[in-house]
Amino acid sequence: MLQVLVIFYVPGLLFGTPISTRFNAAIIAFSINYACYFSEIYRGGIESISHSQYEAGQVLGLTKLQIFFRVIFLQVIKRIIPPTANEVITLVKDTALARVVMVVEIIREAEFMAARGFIWPLFYTGVFYLIFVGILTIMFGYIEKRLSYFKA
Repeated sequence: MLQVLVIFYVPGLLFGTPISTRFNAAIIAFSINYACYFSEIYRGGIESISHSQYEAGQVLGLTKLQIFFRVIFLQVIKRIIPPTANEVITLVKDTALARVVMVVEIIREAEFMAARGFIWPLFYTGVFYLIFVGILTIMFGYIEKRLSYFKA
C-alpha cells in the first residue's frame, strides 16, 4: 500500500523526470498511446506475410537479414500503409483532445473566441482540420498508389 502511494507522489512518470507542463503530459500521453497502435500495426504486417516467403528466401540462399529486408520488408510496407495513414489522421484529430488538459491549441483558442461572441473562429478551425486531413488523405493515397506494384 505504501509503495502505491509513493508512486503517485513522485513527480513525473518517465524515469523520475518531472512533467513540468501540461504540454509535456499531452505529448507523453499521445506518444505512448500511438506507439502501442503503431507497434501492433507493424507486428500484424510482419505476421501477415506467408511463411512460404521466408522459405523461398532460404531456398535462394539468403541470410535471415537479407530475407527480411529484400523480401518481407517490401511487402510489409505496402500492407501497413493504409492502417498507418488511418492512425496518423486520427492523431491529427485527437490532438484537439489536448484541450481537456488545458493545453492551448487551435480548438481551445476558437472556444475562447466563441465565448466572446465570435462564432467564425470555430468555423475556421473546422475548415483548417478539413484541409489538413484532406492533404494527408491525398498524400497517403498517392503513396498507396505508388506502392501498388505488389499485387498481393
